[in-house]
Amino acid sequence: MFKIIANREVGPGIFQLVLNYDQLPQNPEPGHFFNIKVSQDGSEDPLLRRPFSIFDFDAAEKKIEFVYRVIGKGTKILSNLENGTELDVLGPLGTPFSLNKSGGSIHLIGGGMGIAPLYYLAKKLKSSRQTLYLGAANKAELEFFEEKFKGLGVECHLAAMEEKLEIRGSALVLWLNYLEKNTPDYIYTCGPEKMLAAVEKEALKHNIGGELSVEKRMGCGIGVCLSCSCESRDQDQKNKRACVEGPVFGLGEVILSV
Repeated sequence: MFKIIANREVGPGIFQLVLNYDQLPQNPEPGHFFNIKVSQDGSEDPLLRRPFSIFDFDAAEKKIEFVYRVIGKGTKILSNLENGTELDVLGPLGTPFSLNKSGGSIHLIGGGMGIAPLYYLAKKLKSSRQTLYLGAANKAELEFFEEKFKGLGVECHLAAMEEKLEIRGSALVLWLNYLEKNTPDYIYTCGPEKMLAAVEKEALKHNIGGELSVEKRMGCGIGVCLSCSCESRDQDQKNKRACVEGPVFGLGEVILSV
């Protein structure tokens, strides 16, 4: 059983959802996601569950956190649910980030709600030399995330499209401003697919290894419906499913939209 203990707005249209749980089949790792049924009171509308990347996790308190943006009917329903509401939740699902690159310098690059899965990752990599590059529409969308990451002691750089922070622009442009003078050993990134493709291109050009987490529409979340398939560069596997082989892939593993 999963029960809501907090569901609060932390930015314009951005909510932090905190759940208590009785038990899990395994502890989630950064990059895992959970599939949540948002329909209530016996209704099957909307029919499909909604996938949410894990934002934070506390095994001792049996607590899972997600951060999501209200963008449609399902997330609107979710945002109106009160504390004490029980949710039907499946997870953890998917393939998470690897954590074996924590010895060198690491760049975390997040755009929009792609920022959310990077927080739990940053916590698990807390012994690493991390630098964070975040981009969103405006400062109000970044304030919650900035406070959380700074609480981990992570160096943060911020950009917004609608106003000048460190720069006026995207997380990609912000990161590129630092890349030549501060080349990392490894990167992790999540955000819009065009941003991921551009980050991947620059990282591979500079011989930087890394991983990215794709944002795909999902049906079942367990690899049956194939609605989240990604074209693979692997000759032995033409397509890979974001919900099973992903959502985390190595740089160059799948073909991204540009």
